[in-house]
Amino acid sequence: MEVNFLFVKSKRSALKIAEMIIAFVAFVSFAASSSGVFIAVPLMEIIITLAFYILYLLKLDSKMTLLFWPLMDSVNSVFAALLLLIICIAAVVSRITAGVITGSVFGFIAVALYVADAYVMYRLITFNQRKTPSQ
Repeated sequence: MEVNFLFVKSKRSALKIAEMIIAFVAFVSFAASSSGVFIAVPLMEIIITLAFYILYLLKLDSKMTLLFWPLMDSVNSVFAALLLLIICIAAVVSRITAGVITGSVFGFIAVALYVADAYVMYRLITFNQRKTPSQ
């Protein structure tokens, strides 16, 4: 397997790592507060983001060309942001404990990171348009 060292040093890599760390903190906070209802979405997003990270790290996106991976990544980021936003709002409205507040705050930070990731990935997608030099 070939490792993509350029991806490791890129902003996208740092963004994906930050997403996983913040989603993990939200997951731990929700789990520690005994609100098991809210732990599924952050855990799911940690796993999906890790899968995309490994996909780009090992250059598997160029070997598995059946799907358009940047579009899949940006769609995942949009859905992750929406799901986490819904979960965090529901968590804040339903129960007020320190763990739920902490999980919701980190969930809202994760929402911002997933929106930023979707924007970055959308900017990389050309949709068969000619790339124009920046001025």
